[in-house]
Formats: sequence, structure tokens, C-alpha cells
Amino acid sequence: MKIQIAKKVREYLASLIPVRRRTIFDVRTIHTAMAASLSVDDVHDMLRAAESGNTDRLFQLYMEIVISDSHIQGRLADRKEAVTSDTLSVQPYDKKNADDVRAAELVKLELTQHDDWDVACNHLLDAVLWPVAVVEKTFKPSLVPGLRYQLGSLTIVPQQLLTYMDGRLQLKETDTLGRPNATRLDPEETRYIIHRGHLLSAVPDNWGGPMRSIVFWWLLSAMGRDWWARFLDRYGAPFLVGKYDQADDDSRTIMERAFALCTKLGAIVVSKETDVEIKQAAASDSGQAYQVFVELCNREKSKLILGETLSSDAQATGMNSGTSAAQGEKRQDKRQSDARRLGACLRTQLIKQFLQINGIPGRPPTLVWGAISATEQAAMAQTLTSIAGAGLEIADEGIPVIGERLGIPVQRASRPAAMPGLGGITPFSAAATLNARKKGVAAIDTISEASRADLARAFTGELAPIARIILDSVSPEEAVRDVATYCAEHFDPSKAARVMEEALLAIAANGAATATR
Repeated sequence: MKIQIAKKVREYLASLIPVRRRTIFDVRTIHTAMAASLSVDDVHDMLRAAESGNTDRLFQLYMEIVISDSHIQGRLADRKEAVTSDTLSVQPYDKKNADDVRAAELVKLELTQHDDWDVACNHLLDAVLWPVAVVEKTFKPSLVPGLRYQLGSLTIVPQQLLTYMDGRLQLKETDTLGRPNATRLDPEETRYIIHRGHLLSAVPDNWGGPMRSIVFWWLLSAMGRDWWARFLDRYGAPFLVGKYDQADDDSRTIMERAFALCTKLGAIVVSKETDVEIKQAAASDSGQAYQVFVELCNREKSKLILGETLSSDAQATGMNSGTSAAQGEKRQDKRQSDARRLGACLRTQLIKQFLQINGIPGRPPTLVWGAISATEQAAMAQTLTSIAGAGLEIADEGIPVIGERLGIPVQRASRPAAMPGLGGITPFSAAATLNARKKGVAAIDTISEASRADLARAFTGELAPIARIILDSVSPEEAVRDVATYCAEHFDPSKAARVMEEALLAIAANGAATATR
């Protein structure tokens, strides 16, 4: 009894920090290909069996579909590479928190040097079509100072080992040679990463996921290919037409024998009076119909996988129709959604555990692949410029959001230095304006009074009205306009230019105060 208890305790502790890989699979146990002889009734039987919990045949069909259909394979690769080909950015949860920053640095170092990382991410992204994708994670004692454990391995769990016979996701246990047996295991959160990268959250996994909607389009395109091959085999090559006298049965018999020998000899010998013609089947019309049918099937597959069709099939949409831009935005939405879902999955099911078992106090960082599109970057830059022009600035809480959207770390720029000779007043800026507003009226009055003495010394005599204009203006724009009007009325052009230049410096220095009045 004590031995059994000790064994259970060891198994429990091992499950908390898995150090030995469990997934072993012999690919020779996969059943022979069945897609070549598949019928519509066979597909319906697979779907009914999967809905009852036996997903073996359906998942095998999915694998054969991806392997055999070049269009599906290419579009799935496009969607996955849109994420994995971008640069991975590991951003701290809070850039002002030292623990969060240190946690992000350790996670980035651990992930970028791991050999299985790219393979695991590619497999997890299969879940954009498959109902679920599973990866086994193990850890190993660390030789790096400050870390107890490092990431040991990320092992793909084949779809052939998934089962729903008990109404929930389970894994088939295998023997030492990788052959599945009758034992089923519940996947532990501490050992497995389980990713569902699609939006069918209310649909059970064993119903097939998004891939189910294109199974019949694949079947129709594959059957159409077979039908077209049969047509060409029967009617594609030229054939002979013989004409004989209706009353001459002997000539008909001789001609039939000659045609029979023609397929072996490649030629025919008949009498001079016998009429033989070579006919060519009108395969062009049938070929066009086949092309239209296959293109229809492929467009339906592209709609599901990419959300659009123009990137995989060239289509005329008319000048300035905007269709290309609209479909490009749909594809960009899918890329961002895939990256965000994958990052959230890895953050909660891998990075969080890595930090916990190493006793690192920081919160799990955020994983960001790539950035928004060039069009969205331009729009964001324009928005930020407009905010600054309106006398506002982005709050500190919004800076990480901007960095996540751009795909690069960003921080607030340093404050501009004070201008010499103007009482230590910094040039007018949106940041200075907002800070002055926060400090209240008393601080604003102090700044204004400090600048009055400098302005009084700088603008005396005939220039004294300019100092009054600057101090009384409610914004830098109003000050520039009023000073320009005064110079045009009282000074010649050469002197007005010099006075205007000096006034602009004064406006920049005094703007922090006047703009908030």
C-alpha cells in the first residue's frame, strides 16, 4: 500500500514539471490512404462516426486532403507563414515594472534559442482549420544561472492520437514502440499545449472544425479531375469513322477487323473504295466547363482559409472597384487574429508555467508577431500627429498598446531642453501643455510671470507691443497671426522678418503658458 502511495506521489510531482517525453508514435500504424476510392456516402459515414466520438477516419481524411490538394496546402501555408514569417516581439506586461521586464528578457532568450519553437508554432497554427492542435512540452534542469528549469522539448502530438470516445478530448496511450493501445489519457495542463485557433467555440471538436466545410468542395474537385481524365481517355484522342455500303456485310466485317488491329499496329489497310475518316472530339468546350468548375471549388476553399480569393486566383474586378483593398483587409484581419490567439495560448499554457517553476516574480509577457499593415501604420501615424496638434498626448497606459500594434517597442520621447535666455521655459509642446493643465492655474501663472520679465527685456521700445501680443494670446497660432499683422503694418519687410523670427522664439517659449489660458 505504501509503495502504491509513493508511486502516486511521484507521478503527481512529475506531472507538475514534466521532464520525460510521453509522445511516441509509429507512423506505420496509420491506415492506408482511402481518399482515392472515396465517395459521398463514405464522407457522410466518417462525419457521423466523428460526431459519436470516433474521429480516426475523419482526421485521417483531413490529413490526406491537405497532402493531395495543392490549392488547400498552398493557402494553408500562406495563412501560417503570414504569422511565422514575421519577427517575434516579446513585450513586458508592464514596461515600468522591473520584474515584468526581467521576465520578458528571460522568456525571449529561452524561446529564440530553442530548436523546436518554429515547428511547434507551425503545428499549433494547423488549428485554424483543424478543430484542435496539441503539443507536448517538457522541461530540463537548467545550467543557466538564475533558472531552475529550461524548456526541454516541444513535441507534436499527431492527430491520430486524439480521441473523443468519452465525450471529451483524450489522448491514446502508446507502447514503447509508438503503437496506440486501448488506454486513453486526459491531457494534463502542465504537460500539453492545446490550441484552438478558429472561431467555432460553440461547436464540439469532434464535429470536424472549419475543415468540415471544405471537405465536399475538395471531393467535388477531386471527382471532377477523375471525370475529366476519363473523358480525355475516351474522347480526347482522335478516332476513326468508317463508311461502307449498307448492303455489303463483307466489307463491314473486314472494316471492323481492320479497326481492331489498328489499335495495335497504329495503321489500317483497307481497299481503295473504303471510306475512312479521322474525327477529333470537341474537347475544348468540355475543358472550359471543367476549368470553370475547378475554379469555383478552389475559390470556395480560399474563402474559408484566407477570407478572400484575389491573392490566389487572378480575377478582373474593374477599375477603382476597391475590391482588392477590401479583400486585403480581410486577409490582414485573419493574420492579426491568428497571431493574437497563438500568442495568448502560448502565454497562458507555456510561458506562465515556465516563470512559475523558476520562481520568477514577473508577470508573463505578451508575444507579438509582426505589425499592422503599412496602410494602418500610416493611419496610426496621422492619428498620433493629430493628437499632438490638438495639444494632447498619449497616456503612459497607451504606449504599450501602440508598441504592440506597431510590432516594435516604443517609449515616450525625452522632454525638450529649456531655451537659454528665456527664464528656463521649454518650447511649446503637447506634452508641456497637458502637464501644465494638470499642475493647475497656480503653476501656469508662475510660468507666465517668469516669462514676462524675459519678454519685457527682449521686446522694448517700439517692440513692446509684440511682448503684449504674445502674453495676451490664447494659443501659439493666434500669437503668430497677430505678430505677423503688427509687423506688416509697422515695419519694412527686412526688419519685419527679423522681428518675426525673434517673436517665434518667444512664442515657443511662452506657449506652454499662453496655450492653457
